Amino acid sequence: MNQNIKTLILLGFLFIFSFFAFNYFTNINEARVELPPQTEQLTTTTAVVIERNKETFDYLETSFDEYINSLFVGLDNSCEKVGSWYSLTDNCIQQWLIILTKIDDSKSKYLQYSTNARNYFVNNYQNLTREELDTITPIFLIDERINRFSEQLIEVENVLLSKSNQSDNSTIIFLSSESIEKARDIGTKDLISGCYIDELSQENEEEWKLVDNVNPRDSKKINYALKIQSEINLDPICMKNLLFLILNNEKGWTNITGKGFQLTSVEDSDFVFIFATPEKTDELCYPLETNGIYSCRNESEIIINNFRWKEGAVDFGKDIETYRLYLINHETGHLLGWPHKECPKEGAIAPVMMQQSKGTNGCLPYGWPVYEIVSANFDD
Repeated sequence: MNQNIKTLILLGFLFIFSFFAFNYFTNINEARVELPPQTEQLTTTTAVVIERNKETFDYLETSFDEYINSLFVGLDNSCEKVGSWYSLTDNCIQQWLIILTKIDDSKSKYLQYSTNARNYFVNNYQNLTREELDTITPIFLIDERINRFSEQLIEVENVLLSKSNQSDNSTIIFLSSESIEKARDIGTKDLISGCYIDELSQENEEEWKLVDNVNPRDSKKINYALKIQSEINLDPICMKNLLFLILNNEKGWTNITGKGFQLTSVEDSDFVFIFATPEKTDELCYPLETNGIYSCRNESEIIINNFRWKEGAVDFGKDIETYRLYLINHETGHLLGWPHKECPKEGAIAPVMMQQSKGTNGCLPYGWPVYEIVSANFDD
């Protein structure tokens, strides 16, 4: 069938369709004309508008924000909480305790105030102006803020309880700034570089980088292995040497163990150092909660969070060398059975088994197990 015939058929179809459509709508219009007129009955509805008188809300003379600001204006600038409560001095913790206790004493009044504001809003929201809404809605949040202050009060009370439970005859060690600085010197610049390289030398399909040419297991030594997650730009050979210098340093754990440390394969090791990304650290440390920012010792594995190894911690400031010494020695101490300790006194050096990543509570950051050495050799 050629193209002309197809066109004629289509035009014929359109003509027939138009014809029937025209007749259909014409009949409808005629039917509408022939309908007898009907009397249209109109029904009138009267809307009854009930106008409610808007209530008035009794605002407090002193708002919650003004009350809180009046309390915190007396807090020393040095007492601002940045990290852990333990990073604050005893004087700062006492200042916080006074402020939080006053808030707790006044919370019933402000909680009731928040409840009243909600009830007022429910009863009058249709009549409130934009300005009134902007004024009253922040009052709804007072509950959450008071709950947070209550949590902080419990935290501060627990810190004070922990400090009061410390033995009165705790060993307290003071060192000069020169001695602390000297303690960072282990004979290599790799401690400050962290063994980082500019970029990964080649793509590694394996998840972990291992070190070649390790020692066979020796029962007269403490045997450790090393694994580095492949996506972290750390030099395995550099890290191998750095760990050896830290673990076998004369200021370190060999004073207690009576044994040296040596690198072996994972299979021959007593424990393994693992350098991992924050995500992998959380996975390997589970069920311990490292939250992407902490390291851990989990059974026979010491997992070093790359974030911490690279960035350090607040109380260490720019002293990344001392922090790295602390991190290796702290986790090794856990493996050797040592528990956490607290700062014995403001201005003293911090015990290596203190959780210095969370704060030093007025102690000076330090990376060697001197308290543990004294305890192992002189405590009954």
